[in-house]
Amino acid sequence: MNYKDLLSSDDFAEIASIKHTDLRSFLASEVEKQPLWARIANILQVSGLLAFFLGGFKAFMPFFTHRQTENLWWLFAGLIFTFTILIVLHELIHALSYRMVGARQLSFGMNLKKFIFYVQANQYVLNYKQFKVVALAPVIAIGILSLLGMVSFYNQPIFYFIIPVFAFHTIFCGGDFGLLCFFQNRPDQEIVTFDVKAESKTYFFGRIK
Repeated sequence: MNYKDLLSSDDFAEIASIKHTDLRSFLASEVEKQPLWARIANILQVSGLLAFFLGGFKAFMPFFTHRQTENLWWLFAGLIFTFTILIVLHELIHALSYRMVGARQLSFGMNLKKFIFYVQANQYVLNYKQFKVVALAPVIAIGILSLLGMVSFYNQPIFYFIIPVFAFHTIFCGGDFGLLCFFQNRPDQEIVTFDVKAESKTYFFGRIK
C-alpha cells in the first residue's frame, strides 16, 4: 500500500500524528504501559549504565593507585565518540534499514536543543514488521559489535573506549523502543505509519473494524 492509497482508503483511519521534535512527550504514555518492548529497553539501559559505572570505576583504579591516566583518556575519547560520531552511525544504520524495506526518499533531521536526531522516509508506508527492521537495526548492530568488543579487548585500554558506546547507545534507542511500544499497545489495529517531510511529522493509521 502506498501513501496515496492509504489516504483514500475506506479501510484505514488516522490514529495519531506527531511532530518529530515532540516525539519524547508523545511516547511517554506508551512506555508507561510497560509492554514487552519497554521492558526490553529497560533491561538494556540498566545493563548499559551498570557496565559504564563498573567500567568507569575500573578505569579510575590505576589513577588512584599509580596516577596512570591512559584508561581515563580512552574512556573520555569513548564518551566524545558516543555523543558525536556514534549518533551519525546510528542514523545511517536507520537509513540503510529503510532502504532494505524499500524506502528511497530519505532525509535526516535534528533538533540539537532537544538532542533529537532522526531519519524520515517521505510518504513511504511501513507496516509493523517493516518498522521493526528499521527501529531495531541500530540497537542490534551496535549492541552486538560493542559487546563483542568489550569481551575481546577486556583488560586492554580500548575496552574503556567501547564501554560508553555500549552504555549510552541503549539510551539513544529509547525513542525507537517507544515507537515499537506504540504498535505493541494496539495489537488489533493493524497499524501502518509514514512520514511527511514537509511537515516533519509521522502519521499512524489503523484498520477500521
